[in-house]
Amino acid sequence: MSIALIAGRGILPVEIAKRLQDTQKYTLIIALRDDPDTLKPYASKLVRMKAPNIGKGLKEIKAFGSDEVIMAGSIPKNIIYCLPLLFDRTARSILRKSLRDDHSLLGAVVDAIEDEGIKVIPYWQILPEFIASKGQLSSRPPTQQELNDTAYAQEILRVTLPCSFGQAVCVADGAVVAIEAMEGTDRMIMRSGELSGHGVIVKMMKTTQDMRYDLPTVGTNTLEAMKKAGLTCLAVEAGKTLVLEPEKFFALAEKYNIAVWGIGQ
Repeated sequence: MSIALIAGRGILPVEIAKRLQDTQKYTLIIALRDDPDTLKPYASKLVRMKAPNIGKGLKEIKAFGSDEVIMAGSIPKNIIYCLPLLFDRTARSILRKSLRDDHSLLGAVVDAIEDEGIKVIPYWQILPEFIASKGQLSSRPPTQQELNDTAYAQEILRVTLPCSFGQAVCVADGAVVAIEAMEGTDRMIMRSGELSGHGVIVKMMKTTQDMRYDLPTVGTNTLEAMKKAGLTCLAVEAGKTLVLEPEKFFALAEKYNIAVWGIGQ
């Protein structure tokens, strides 16, 4: 049985590739990252790409005999927005037809893949233990002030989530410090540290995101940024957030005395 993995940057595609190898599936890995050889030990076949060449990718998937594909990992937004001339004709066509935010673009890529009879399957099904659960997740529970700020942040996110920005927000003492835009969560966290030096981060899933390939993700880099910024509590949406390397993540949260909380519905 064969499957294809379109692997962007970060640890998530590596974890998925390891798990696929454990299930003894023949795996084609299309690597859109600077260190493709990281994935080589887990690939039956490895294809390296410097920029999204969707036409070539589809040809490789079909030639490999895969009728299922997993999409995981990040692609830098400067490639999506600033370097379209590097794209192949298929990718440029998708860019022209899609709204210019990364979630809409990913959705258009998925549509193009599935139009070819290839099913895009949810990556979180490969790593179910990485999904955040509800309630207290770290060794330290949130303080009452942190819970109050979390509740207010949720109110803000209910307004911003239907938009093409605002997946995460920092709130300190009942005031909005920063809202995430194109810069990403970690840079927003550092900006929050410069502005307030304390507070909570709340991250939730946008209404436009697709759980097959686009879950909100947190990892040790999130906690490192929070520690530098002086932020003390991270709240994520239960059942809709991926916690990368959970053992390392929660050990670091304990070391830094950062509360991690799973927001329920």
